[in-house]
Amino acid sequence: MIKHFTCVICPLGCEIDVEEENGGIIALDGSRCARGKEFVIQELKEPLRVLTTTVRIKGAEFNMLPVRTDKPIPKRLIPKIMEDIAKIEVNAPVKMYDTIIENIVGTGINLIATRSM
Repeated sequence: MIKHFTCVICPLGCEIDVEEENGGIIALDGSRCARGKEFVIQELKEPLRVLTTTVRIKGAEFNMLPVRTDKPIPKRLIPKIMEDIAKIEVNAPVKMYDTIIENIVGTGINLIATRSM
């Protein structure tokens, strides 16, 4: 089976084709750097993403605070994490890099503010 990936690790955006058989990689074509191969292996094992979104904030100039996870999280957990994020509201003041949610959905990963408000 051949799977196609667009690598998002660096600005090159390599188009990578991977031939898989019995859970192993037979051929990998299109990666222009070693990080592309690492990206594809991780995508096949467990896709990870840094989640960026917003949460409601009271007492600030704007009513939404930009946030992100401090490490990549398993892509399959994004819907559950977004459910939890939709339920919260923080109070100003908040400083950039403050932890908004610690150990989100038991991952050991934190949701942090990306702006002071």
